Parts: sequence; C-alpha cells; structure tokens
Amino acid sequence: MGIEMKLKLCVFVFLGALLFPLLIFAGSVRLINNSPYDLRAVVRGADGTYLSEIIVKSQKESTWTDTYGNYGTYGGANARVNQNYRSRTPYTVIWYCMDGGDYAVCDMVSTGAVVTSQGCMGNRMCKPRKQEKYPAEPPGNYLQQEEPQPPPLNQ
Repeated sequence: MGIEMKLKLCVFVFLGALLFPLLIFAGSVRLINNSPYDLRAVVRGADGTYLSEIIVKSQKESTWTDTYGNYGTYGGANARVNQNYRSRTPYTVIWYCMDGGDYAVCDMVSTGAVVTSQGCMGNRMCKPRKQEKYPAEPPGNYLQQEEPQPPPLNQ
C-alpha cells in the first residue's frame, strides 16, 4: 500500500469517527431535568404535531428519539398517514409540572440538541405538594412521663 492510499485511509477513518456521533443522535433530543421538580416533557414537531412525551425525574436525564418504529409516519391523530414530505424539525419541547401546570417551553430545538428544563423560557415554578396533615399532639410532656396513679381503694 502506497503512502497516498494510507493517507486516504487515515482521512476516511478520521472523518468517519468525527461524523459517527451525528448519525447516532440523528432525530433525537437529550432532555435534562435540572429543576427541583419531576417534570413531563412533551415533544412537538415544527407544525405543532404531538410526537411524544416523557416523564423526567428531578436531576435526571433522558433521550427522546423519533426513530423507534415509526419511520415515515407521525404519531397522533393521523398516525397511519404517510407524511414524509413534512419536516418534523425544528422541535418544540414543552415542560409541564406533574399537576399539569406549565413549567417552560423551548422552541427551535434541532436534532441532536440538549434541552435543559431550567434553560427554557417560562415560569419555571411548580406548585408545592400538599403537606400531609398530622393529628394534633395530645397535651403532655413526652420527656417526663407521668407516673401511673394507683386505682382507688374500695372500702
């Protein structure tokens, strides 16, 4: 093998290694929930079509991809209609609180992008969970127990 052939092979391997990660993350979005709340991420297409949703726990991440078994079709109302001619990108990621309230919105999300819940525009607050109501404490001092009284004597 000549030096030219080795050089071409090295360039080919280098470019392949450089472009390989782009192929892995094609059609996917990495969702990072860096908020103190568990959130529901809804992914919509460029035309507003519902694509998917994922629940992401607080301080966790997930990767959404549109290539799991629905090649050439949209999920949603017309899932069986082949709509390859319509572009799904750029995506819109809408973050919702678990009680259904709005949290944040990121639009113009490209494939392979990383979307953080705190990096999107919006309220970025959820209602606090209702605290459990504990029964009122009975009166008395728990550190110093009262001594039991002997039963009265019958005469």
